[in-house]
Amino acid sequence: MTKTILPSIICALFFLTPIAQLNARSVEKQSVLAALTLNIARFTRWPEQLIKDTESILNLCVFGDNIIQQSFSNIDHKIINSNTIHIINVSRLRNLQQCQILYLSDLERNKLTSLLAELEGQPILTVGESLAFIKAGGMIGLESIQGKIQLNINLAMVKQAKLIISSRLLKLAKIYPPPP
Repeated sequence: MTKTILPSIICALFFLTPIAQLNARSVEKQSVLAALTLNIARFTRWPEQLIKDTESILNLCVFGDNIIQQSFSNIDHKIINSNTIHIINVSRLRNLQQCQILYLSDLERNKLTSLLAELEGQPILTVGESLAFIKAGGMIGLESIQGKIQLNINLAMVKQAKLIISSRLLKLAKIYPPPP
């Protein structure tokens, strides 16, 4: 009996190891994206009345799988610009007016376009994981290129929402639409 169990265990370990490593890399990548989102928030200003109304709390709503939501839990209750970040994991894209920052991951293109059109002009900083996110009407796209994260900003959408992004952050980003 041990002759048949031992090879099965070794085989299982062999095939499960890459999956565990892939999962760890994914958690690591998402943790980096969460930290970047926090830093982007540090360089963003919301309308003054909005911050007064939220009692110095910035709600960062996260839509994504468990790995993404777990990664963002590491930045819960961090303080930026005298405001406390509060992470809200959302499973349905409703009641988003409570969010000052909305991180969207793995949303179908048609749903994404519709949602971003619905949020247009509201002071909600939208952050996603691709250039396609920017082209669909998102504000900040964190695109992975050859192991590095490229920061893409749709400045027109940011201005429509009456948000202000620091020039220091803008210098590090690729701006969309590109200037003529």
